[in-house]
Amino acid sequence: MASAAQSTHSAKISPRNKANVETIRELAKKYKIIGVVDVGGLPAPQFQRIRASLNKTAKVFIVKKNLIELTLKELESSHKGISELVSKASGIVGLVFTNDNPFTLYKTVQRSKSPAPARAGAIAPKDIIVPAGPTGFSPGPIIGELGSFKIKAGINAGKVEIKADSLVAKENDVISPQLAGILTRLGIEPMEVGLNIKAVYEAGVIYGKDVLAVDEEKILADLKGEASRCFALAYGLGYYTSENISLFLGEAGRDALGLGVGIAYPAAETMKRLFSKAYAQMSGLSLSLPEEVRPAGVQVQIAAVPVASETSGANEASQTKEEKKEEVDPAAGLGGFF
Repeated sequence: MASAAQSTHSAKISPRNKANVETIRELAKKYKIIGVVDVGGLPAPQFQRIRASLNKTAKVFIVKKNLIELTLKELESSHKGISELVSKASGIVGLVFTNDNPFTLYKTVQRSKSPAPARAGAIAPKDIIVPAGPTGFSPGPIIGELGSFKIKAGINAGKVEIKADSLVAKENDVISPQLAGILTRLGIEPMEVGLNIKAVYEAGVIYGKDVLAVDEEKILADLKGEASRCFALAYGLGYYTSENISLFLGEAGRDALGLGVGIAYPAAETMKRLFSKAYAQMSGLSLSLPEEVRPAGVQVQIAAVPVASETSGANEASQTKEEKKEEVDPAAGLGGFF
């Protein structure tokens, strides 16, 4: 009898808790994505602001952890694998529901965060660096306090100036009270206040934070690099695609134009170059003619040659003229047109 009474007593659930469980059930029917969020250390006003900003695309529901565990296990029958979220529900947590994909949800929640001062005992979310530059401090004990954290400081224009960027805490380091005080006095807010998604469920798959935290810029850069290498490979292999066909057509056009000029084939595209080629050949032919028969306006520079005697010089000049007459063919260079 006592055992039965005890069992009946333990099975009782307050009306408020019943309503909360029913709310989770209804939200699980309405939304296909369910996530566990950490709300620890988040002030109530900021939580309300964040929840309001997410209201159009997501619903955030804060409830006791034991009710979350109870309801998630119950939902296993309709949401296979969702009970695995129970292991992620540690600390002060709540549930978030949406029909966006998990990555969009994570990105939206991250954007809703705001900077906050460091707190003693808090875990550094990333490397904390004190940047170089002037401060508003007058010379005094502050220099020694900065030096205790290996922050190089000096005096400039009567004020303390930090000489170089200084790493004062690494990611996941515990922030000491002294460091928290220095950072606050310097106006550095290294913390982020907001919801922290711990895991998200979608269609039987659990996505952890390590998967959801996608570096979009890096992925985009990698995709661009691979696309560039694929483009170069296809072009090198002579493999035609819609992306590279214009290059192949341009190359073929240049080759065809070069061939047409080379064989002196008259066409609208080749005539300009053929005339230019003919003019250049005509100029070369004119310069090779003797001066007395050379067209007016065409001049040639002949290097001075030492003369041994008047007779030999005259004979050499006469011989040179005769050789040039024999070498010059008036039709030379124009045969390509016939």
